[in-house]
Amino acid sequence: MVDIYLLRHAHVDYTPPNPITAHNALTPLGQRMALRLAQRCREFELDLLIASPLRRTQETAAAIRATCPSIPYLLMPEFAEVSITDLAAYDGEAPADDMHTWEDGHWEHGNTRMWQRVTEGWERLRSIAEERGAERVALVTHGGPLNVIVRHVLGWNAPIRLRTAWLHFDYTATSCVRYTDGWQGVVWLNDARHIEDLAPVRQILT
Repeated sequence: MVDIYLLRHAHVDYTPPNPITAHNALTPLGQRMALRLAQRCREFELDLLIASPLRRTQETAAAIRATCPSIPYLLMPEFAEVSITDLAAYDGEAPADDMHTWEDGHWEHGNTRMWQRVTEGWERLRSIAEERGAERVALVTHGGPLNVIVRHVLGWNAPIRLRTAWLHFDYTATSCVRYTDGWQGVVWLNDARHIEDLAPVRQILT
């Protein structure tokens, strides 16, 4: 049996005039949330920690690594949030880096590209876990990739317009998917009880 814990990064301020790019840093609140998430990760007794390479996930993962320094750590760019790099092959006028300015065509192209790389990355993650004999793996990622992963695990393997069919994940929320012989599924979604005194959180989905 393999449990893969899906962790959303901590709080970032996307409110204009702040842009939405690959370079947003955690806020002071986000830093506090990341510390709480790190303590929560102790309960999982992790064999492996994986993260997206974007700044907000790296800063969140840094808190976990400081709390659990013996856990092996890998970067997987497949799990980055959609960004301007996903529009490299866009057939049209490229938008600004700030995703506040993107139009529907940009989102559709970017999310389709993200779907492809995240599902490919997910299969690579599972192979890495198997090769290492890891039974408890944590992935620090973003709302977009989390939506792709959950749908992929449940068997939905065609890209959808994610912005119109969105599963919301709170900052530092934990979710868990499980693989056993002949079965895979979602154990829980969006558990952020560890930060409920810092920010409003939504009901856990089980």
